[in-house]
Amino acid sequence: MGWDDDHTRSERLAAEAELATRAGDRPRAEELYGKAAETEARALEQVPSGKQRTLGITAVSAVALWYKSRDFTGAERLAYQYLGGLQLPSFAQLQLRELLNVIWTTQSARVDDRSDHDGG
Repeated sequence: MGWDDDHTRSERLAAEAELATRAGDRPRAEELYGKAAETEARALEQVPSGKQRTLGITAVSAVALWYKSRDFTGAERLAYQYLGGLQLPSFAQLQLRELLNVIWTTQSARVDDRSDHDGG
């Protein structure tokens, strides 16, 4: 399989996840987003050299899918990998940084919610 195949499969899985979200089946949606993220991450590894825009778009997509699957560690790890390694287009760098901020805010809110429920 090449980038095209994995990217297309990832898009299909993400569309299924959206349908599950709309149907109120959050666990199924998160599972499908996770599969979409894994597939998009595989596509990311297959981006042809010299295709910086495609690399940037695919990296942002994969991180966003990990986030939607609620795998914040996976999302962070991939964002750091691509922010710290390859030369991404500036739009992708900005979007990855924005996604990291969203991830950190979400994680912080989850910790605060647990503290509130624990009487903290």
